[in-house]
Amino acid sequence: MYLIASRAGIITGKLLAKSLGLQFHNNVEQIKSGSEVMIRYGNAQQSTRIGKDTDCNSRDSILKMSAKHLLWQYLEDSGIMTPRYYRPEDVPTNLSYPYLARSKMHRAGKDIIICNNPWDTPNNPEYIVPYYPTLREYRVHVAFGNVVKVLRKYAVDENSNEKIRTSTYGWRYNSSSLDQVQCAKAMVETALNTAEILDAKFCGIDMAWSSKEHGLGKWIVWEVNSAPSLNSSSLKLYTDLFKENLSERLRKYEIYKSEQNNARNKTTDRRNERKRPSEYPIPRPRRMRKNNTSKVRRRTHT
Repeated sequence: MYLIASRAGIITGKLLAKSLGLQFHNNVEQIKSGSEVMIRYGNAQQSTRIGKDTDCNSRDSILKMSAKHLLWQYLEDSGIMTPRYYRPEDVPTNLSYPYLARSKMHRAGKDIIICNNPWDTPNNPEYIVPYYPTLREYRVHVAFGNVVKVLRKYAVDENSNEKIRTSTYGWRYNSSSLDQVQCAKAMVETALNTAEILDAKFCGIDMAWSSKEHGLGKWIVWEVNSAPSLNSSSLKLYTDLFKENLSERLRKYEIYKSEQNNARNKTTDRRNERKRPSEYPIPRPRRMRKNNTSKVRRRTHT
């Protein structure tokens, strides 16, 4: 039984697999044929080698979370605010500066280019995204229908970029709690609704609060992560949550592993029985002893 992870989730995925007693891989084409996948940690690969797939998270759910440029399409009917990605030819004429130039595939905001005027816009950008001013940004961990952890972004120093709050631009996460969050009830509702729409059993949701002074007065969902990175305390939290919610499948897998180990031990014992030496050593043939003796003598004489 496997936990399969994406390349971005390899480190965390390995640690989770070890803590849960699962086999790990990041390439489904190299797992044992007919194997069961218990957890997909950001990996949406498909293969005939998978005997039984999982809904934690399902392949379709991961594809939705990974398509960050399409997130607005999944959430717009629910009233959840999320930035729309425009192809350059579809940018509305009334879109005001500043806006962001972005790539289809991105991580940690490394692709973001802030465009304050037409001359800042790169040639042939993949997407143009409206800029929304916000007051605070958070990573909200949702698992099995509950908000289980909240982290808040803080500036590393005075040089941190106020418009783009990513690690690339000088921001990092620190622990927080719902008690410390203003409009926490709306945050929880937005996070749980987002996870439900995407059918995510677990995820890390990047969110920000935009005040009424900024023209919105609501929570904005930036993106949803299907393989959130975890520190030591978050790793223990996720391990406990998986053990609690997947307890029956994990129990059956432990029984299966125990049976397999017993079968291997019995096979090894039978092989050792056949290889066990006789109680009495077999004497060497007389001719062999003579030949060896004569060879020794000739070497000695020489």
